[in-house]
Amino acid sequence: MNNQPYPARHIPPLSIDRDEISSRLRALARSDICERCELPVSQAITDIARLLNQVSRLYAALGKEHLRSANLEAAIRAALGAESDGEADPLGYLRDEIAGSTGGAHGA
Repeated sequence: MNNQPYPARHIPPLSIDRDEISSRLRALARSDICERCELPVSQAITDIARLLNQVSRLYAALGKEHLRSANLEAAIRAALGAESDGEADPLGYLRDEIAGSTGGAHGA
């Protein structure tokens, strides 16, 4: 098997500072706001907080999926190498990884 290096693929950094945004939202919520602006500002704070929570959940899910994908790719590479080396059960690497990544049993 050709043992060439593969470029590392990383999760792109989150381009927002969630803590800073949360801090600004809290400061805005404590601000003296004119009566006419109170409702729209309150609604905007709620909407932004929900968006921030959604971004956080999606970014965490991206991280988990990135790890799962990297592990599956490693198992594929191991299976290809095992097949090239003439191992008896090269697909065992894939079965083990798939079973581990889904938490369930695999069929033979």
